[in-house]
Amino acid sequence: MNNYLTNPVVFIVITIVNFLQFMFILRFLFEVMRVNYHNPVCQFVVRVTNPIIVPLRILPLSIGRFDIIIISLLVLITAFKIYFPFYFTSFDYSINSLLIASFGKAIQEILDVLWYAVIIGAIGSWFVAYNGHPIFILIDELCEPLYRPIRKTLPSVSGIDFSPIILLILIILLQMIIVPPIFNLSKYF
Repeated sequence: MNNYLTNPVVFIVITIVNFLQFMFILRFLFEVMRVNYHNPVCQFVVRVTNPIIVPLRILPLSIGRFDIIIISLLVLITAFKIYFPFYFTSFDYSINSLLIASFGKAIQEILDVLWYAVIIGAIGSWFVAYNGHPIFILIDELCEPLYRPIRKTLPSVSGIDFSPIILLILIILLQMIIVPPIFNLSKYF
């Protein structure tokens, strides 16, 4: 079923789903990194995601810092994002393989958001005028727990901080090591 309105409808729905997925990725990262929730950006993300999360929090399901409800919603949103464009075609799928692939895709996109946060934080550190902006404060709070172990192991080199570069390399390595086996696992279900 490929008619005149299919592509615009798919585009609008996928754009809304991408925004919602990004909000849940941020909410997940905010809780894992324990950022300051008085930041206006954090308050916006909480306001957007709370109507979906609060009714599901009948039982507090978490493992350490990882909120299972947010992870489950993120996987379901990612599964919808993968499935919806193929809904109008004769795409044959298994629900198990779709969920496994969407879990891998969610991990990949979380690592992508962290990668961009490191890049934006590194570029933002060059401009002193913007360091007090809520977005740059939030990015520093997101990246600082990841920089800390790298800074402890690397020696100080005359005021140059190599921890963002090392963190970017580690994020790319994690994407190369963790995500492909998850996608390969989806073939068996």
